[in-house]
Amino acid sequence: MLENSLWLRYNPTKTIREVLARLYECNAVEIGDDERELYASLKRHLTKKEFRMIMMNEAGLSSDEIGAEVGLSGEELTRAQYKAYRKLRQDKIRLEVRASKVKEETEEPLD
Repeated sequence: MLENSLWLRYNPTKTIREVLARLYECNAVEIGDDERELYASLKRHLTKKEFRMIMMNEAGLSSDEIGAEVGLSGEELTRAQYKAYRKLRQDKIRLEVRASKVKEETEEPLD
């Protein structure tokens, strides 16, 4: 698991897998099992600010708390969050997250 990650700081009860399954409107089974790989994938495609906004928003923090953390407020914050979620829904990220599940299945050792 991601013991020292920012994800657990803001989301101790939700897994990245659950959040991605909800955002992509699919079953959690279709998303990769390795939390570290999913975390790395999101960090690779999102800026630090976008990733932090998504983590905090999924944790249910208020707009004021999120804005104070990322240095944005009002309309700027709303636009930035919209952009971050739009970026998260792009096919390249969606396919990479789902491909991690396929990769795990194909890496099983053969007897």
